[in-house]
Amino acid sequence: MDKRQSILVEAMEIELNGIELYKSASEKTDDSQARKAFMFLSNEELKHYNTLKKIFDSISKGNGFKIELPIFEVPSFDKIFSDDFRANLKGKNFEFSAISTGMLLEKASINFYRKQKENSITEKEKELFETLEKWEEEHLRILERDYNDIKEKFWIDNKFYPF
Repeated sequence: MDKRQSILVEAMEIELNGIELYKSASEKTDDSQARKAFMFLSNEELKHYNTLKKIFDSISKGNGFKIELPIFEVPSFDKIFSDDFRANLKGKNFEFSAISTGMLLEKASINFYRKQKENSITEKEKELFETLEKWEEEHLRILERDYNDIKEKFWIDNKFYPF
């Protein structure tokens, strides 16, 4: 396995973590709006994984670094959680943890893709990692927006006072 393939394997592992996290969150939440949002994020990570896998397979077959970037879907939601869900955040630890963990995964992905972009040898490689970095930044923005919007209410509802 050459260096590019090793990088692609690491990137695929990162994407699999995102797929599983968001899929699990979609299955465990009681909020139908959150279920759709988490499935959207899981499906986006699956697109990233499939793109990376196609490139890996192309290199493995000796066909070089071929890129076919999928179209980034614009989310159909403006916030992850519904107003009903937000009204009572008591005991919603799993969903809040899923958002926190998702933010950590997205930040790690961004840093990984940024590093790979900077170390890219060809323009095709640079284009791939730059696009993935931008997409992960958008995922992070979605998660951070909801996290920051509900964080203090979540703390109050759950009698958590970190200050």
